[in-house]
Amino acid sequence: MKKIFLILCIIFQFVIPVYAEYKPIPESLSEQYKTEIEQIIDEEYPQVIKKIDDEVNYAKSLRDKIIKNGFNFEDYIALSLIPDTCIPAADLDLYGIMLKLTREKYLGIEYTPIGTDSVNPIDAILTPYFKDNNINRKKLKKIVLYENKKIKVVEKYIKEVEKLRSINN
Repeated sequence: MKKIFLILCIIFQFVIPVYAEYKPIPESLSEQYKTEIEQIIDEEYPQVIKKIDDEVNYAKSLRDKIIKNGFNFEDYIALSLIPDTCIPAADLDLYGIMLKLTREKYLGIEYTPIGTDSVNPIDAILTPYFKDNNINRKKLKKIVLYENKKIKVVEKYIKEVEKLRSINN
């Protein structure tokens, strides 16, 4: 049994990197790729910021509702999920669009969405292409900083609600 497990581990160790092979963008398409990706970032940036702001506004409304009506466990759960899942996933569509463009148009690889609620795996795939093609990532970094700032705001709302929870219990 141990030998079979060891063999399976060795196989997975060598098979998984095959799927993560880096295939560069053709040199002749590099400038076009850079232009298209930066255009997508510029167009989607305001929408991502709006999604983050909408989540923060929803969090504030949940907090206000709990303060007004008393502690409600369902609203508390919804509020608690916002900084952990909703805000960090606000830029998921942007990264999906960039990955789809990179794979289908520039690499000729069929795009299949990655089952994730985080941009980190997609960013890890796109980073070599961004570096090789000198993509301006300033707005992507601004999004991350803005997300972190707004997560702290929502976490403050959660702490306010948690104080009410301890009073009611």
